[in-house]
Amino acid sequence: MSIDLFDLNRCIGALSTRFSSRLGSGASQEYHQRFQIGVVEWRILCHLAVEPWSNVIAMANSIGLDKSSVSRALAEMKTRGLVEMRDGVRRTREANLTAEGLALHHEVLPVARAREAALLTGFDAQEAQQLLDYFHRLIANLPKVEEDAQRRAGQDD
Repeated sequence: MSIDLFDLNRCIGALSTRFSSRLGSGASQEYHQRFQIGVVEWRILCHLAVEPWSNVIAMANSIGLDKSSVSRALAEMKTRGLVEMRDGVRRTREANLTAEGLALHHEVLPVARAREAALLTGFDAQEAQQLLDYFHRLIANLPKVEEDAQRRAGQDD
């Protein structure tokens, strides 16, 4: 009798978690040592550099974290003078980079780009673009995964 096993080395979820965890951990260590920020703060800096005066929900969706993690990071960043806050529409709070926050973004950016260049060693420009396209397609398919899970849950009733 043959047992059907689940190969984690061929599982997109397991591989993406392993990849994300190791990449984020290494970045967090380097960013903490060099700039006294973590990966969450770096992602917030990146988001606000492109989309000033964003609310927590927009940032959480953009960087793939829960709202409470983003809110905690913003509170610390405000204390450090990296962001400023204001009241937004419908009782939301909005954040923007201060001059210090923008300067920190510009200081970290070459390091982040160097990390990404090292990650893409052996990929040509076309392959790197193809990889980005695949990631975007996978992200776009996430609602289909949840719809499928809901369909299966309905069948269990």
